[in-house]
Amino acid sequence: MMNRKTSFFTWLSGMFIEFLNESVSKSKYHVVDIFECKETGLTKAVVKLSGSKSIIKNIDDILTDDSFIEELDKKTIRTLTFIATVEKMKPNYSIVVQQLTEEADEYILEIKSRNNRKAIKKSLSELSTDKKFLSKMHPMDANRIGYLAGIKETVKEYKMRLAKR
Repeated sequence: MMNRKTSFFTWLSGMFIEFLNESVSKSKYHVVDIFECKETGLTKAVVKLSGSKSIIKNIDDILTDDSFIEELDKKTIRTLTFIATVEKMKPNYSIVVQQLTEEADEYILEIKSRNNRKAIKKSLSELSTDKKFLSKMHPMDANRIGYLAGIKETVKEYKMRLAKR
């Protein structure tokens, strides 16, 4: 009887040790922090390497580097992939400034790219006809451009009707 209990205990302790060994992270690298870079607008990760050394890398760069990704655990890879997917879904452009010019009765919009600190200026006419550009904008901003273009066309038609009278 004693022998049977001892063998069960040995088996149970062996299984427990095996479980602990499997549950302990075998990855060499650990993600310590994830943040959005204010300069580039990209999501970056602070990765702790072996020892006390840490590096900062773009999440896309981590996911495309096969040798680097092999050093991370599966849950971290899944999380980084999810974050990269969400980042790809973010709009590339947003309206920063909207102003009405006096002489041409035209709106000039200042648009900022998520990946670039420079802002570009485009007229409402240019933006409202560029479907590819509009598809890269936040839906609210694209809606605003459509609304402003609609108002401009309505005013233009109204002026034409008044001129015909």
